Amino acid sequence: MNKFTLDINALPKKNLPILTDDEAGERFCKWSFVNIYSLTALRDIYIITKDVENKTVRFITAKANEVKIKKDSEKVLQPFTERQVLENLNALVKFGLLNCDYSIKKRCFEDSPINSDLSESDKKTLEDVFFNYFRFRELSSWFIDTSPNFHNKFEELHKQDFVEKSNPLYFYSDKCRFNNSFLRNVQAPIIKYFIENDILMRFWDVYIKWGTTLNIIDKLNLSRICEPINKKEISMTYFIKEFKPFDLKEFISSNFDVRNIWIPELIFMIARKYRFSVNDIKKFIIYQIEHNDEITFERTSEIFLIKGKTSSKNIKDATYLYPLVDDFYISNLIVRK
Repeated sequence: MNKFTLDINALPKKNLPILTDDEAGERFCKWSFVNIYSLTALRDIYIITKDVENKTVRFITAKANEVKIKKDSEKVLQPFTERQVLENLNALVKFGLLNCDYSIKKRCFEDSPINSDLSESDKKTLEDVFFNYFRFRELSSWFIDTSPNFHNKFEELHKQDFVEKSNPLYFYSDKCRFNNSFLRNVQAPIIKYFIENDILMRFWDVYIKWGTTLNIIDKLNLSRICEPINKKEISMTYFIKEFKPFDLKEFISSNFDVRNIWIPELIFMIARKYRFSVNDIKKFIIYQIEHNDEITFERTSEIFLIKGKTSSKNIKDATYLYPLVDDFYISNLIVRK
């Protein structure tokens, strides 16, 4: 399969709408961006705060280090600083889970042990935060409409609007260490949207981390699908819709003029149209291979996909768009004559 070329250098640029700190302060709260990547640590600091009498940052920090709260993907346990604990406490206040004096405003995380994986109940609480906190909702509105007029009424949007009415967004980093540029169409883009505020750029990464951790949105690296002229690494993200079976052979015949289909391209096209999760799409492809005599496959080994990559993130990016069957990755789907 040949990658399609994407020329984004000459596209006109346009700012994405976002409330300023002053506007946010008037309507909601100032200093409203949060930098909380670890959802388990956020939960655990809530649990500690709920159970201690002396609700000061210093005491809560000491307690967090006493019980050895971990952060996501932390290989070597690092103690919390008071500043890190304060960031988590401020976020819990902004999310409506704690009051300003750190007393409990909303009871949640009732049965979760510290340092445990997120339970379904935990995820439900954090999902409610995702869809209700105004900054998360504000960024979610970009998936539906990027116009200032639409942005003015983003408060009216709800979970169902994002799931049913949104479209994929494509994002990348343009001369910046954070992702700051966005496309609404990756095959025939007409405008390049961007953000300039470093705090907002970082918050976009927080947003993606929350959404993917809670399985609200999916994200896939398109480096194997498209090749931008400026060599940027573009990712696609979208709100996940509930999976519904469809006619895979009919989808292939309507979108491909060959019988030998490269799996990453097939998954990309299915995800773009239906917005099912990549994992659900891969499961469906495996089911079709096992139950549909008109479809077979070619396989490849992990070593050819990762090509010397060592970090877990790079290995996941390299293998994410390939279904795994019996320790081999499926590279191509073949429609029999």
